[in-house]
Amino acid sequence: MDKKYFERAILIASKRKGLTSPNPVVGAVIVKGGRIVSEGAHVAAGESHAEVLAIKSLMAKSGVVYTDLEPALFSNAELYVTLEPCCHSGKTPPCVDLIVRAGFKKVYVGMLDPYSKVNGKGVKILKKAGVQVEVLKSGTPLSDEIRNLNQSFIKWASLGLPYVTLKAGMSLDGKIATSAGDSKWITSEKSRNDARLERSIYDAVLVGASTVRNDDCELAPHGKFKRKNLVRCIVGRKLNLPLKMKVFRDPNVVYFVQDLGALASQEKYKRAGVTVKKIADGPAGIRQALKYLAKKGVQSVFVEGGSRIHGLFIDTALKSKNIVDGLLFYISPKIIGGSKSLPVVGGTGALKLSGALKAEKLSVSSSGEDFKVEGVVNSY
Repeated sequence: MDKKYFERAILIASKRKGLTSPNPVVGAVIVKGGRIVSEGAHVAAGESHAEVLAIKSLMAKSGVVYTDLEPALFSNAELYVTLEPCCHSGKTPPCVDLIVRAGFKKVYVGMLDPYSKVNGKGVKILKKAGVQVEVLKSGTPLSDEIRNLNQSFIKWASLGLPYVTLKAGMSLDGKIATSAGDSKWITSEKSRNDARLERSIYDAVLVGASTVRNDDCELAPHGKFKRKNLVRCIVGRKLNLPLKMKVFRDPNVVYFVQDLGALASQEKYKRAGVTVKKIADGPAGIRQALKYLAKKGVQSVFVEGGSRIHGLFIDTALKSKNIVDGLLFYISPKIIGGSKSLPVVGGTGALKLSGALKAEKLSVSSSGEDFKVEGVVNSY
């Protein structure tokens, strides 16, 4: 096993992050004679997997028609793939069948696929067919790098919950608005644009109803992600936001509320294509919302609500494991002050420091005049 080939597979896979859901991002390279002769990265759900693309690419370079597999072309080749090849039929056929037919003698696998329909079965099929398979040892820096590619997929497949990142733009003293409610703008334009791109990597974005009402936000994907269907989630007490607001521009919205109100009101939203779901108040409601989204195939959620929503998620995380997984804070050099100005995280919070939520793997970078701080609460 050569580390540099996995590093290349990781690099090409990472370029598709945020574009393949509900499938994981995967990279594959084919090595012959000590050099990479072909590579492939999964592009989008429903399209060819990374291994298939790498095989097709090598055949095309060799002038071989894809339907006429030439085992001689692959018998002395090694396949490096970041995730265990699939062994079930979905929108595409099983990759293990093609790998066996191609005649590979050696396959290096970055990690086992946690999805229940695979999870070691792909490796077993390859070994049974006479293919030598080596799975990268877990816990190594390279293994961790590969797992980091698909944290949302791993959590969703293993625990039935989406990966959740809390994002906020705040002042140096942790405020997101003055006591008069002024919040535009605490952070720089560069930070706000960067945050929009970060949001776009996720399957869903979640805000509170008050944020929608105050900002009339679009919650749209940006950059190379602008055509993806980003699910827009709203959490509110009552079903009372005007349908003319920008967030309701298409049916790709889930509106979570504690009080459904009159049947006529519910029907109005349903006619507009909005999915309405009743949830409990407090942490129980957050858990309900996350479980619902996971069942609908949402693997990652970007929370950029106000103080109340952030507080709800942190309070839920203090009571339950695996709720908040990542933190993304843009910190402005401004100091707002004031006991009545709005803190970035509301709610009850931890009563003792020993019970506080702790972020690890902190990284700090500049973002215009601000600092961009990223942290990890849970790793999978």
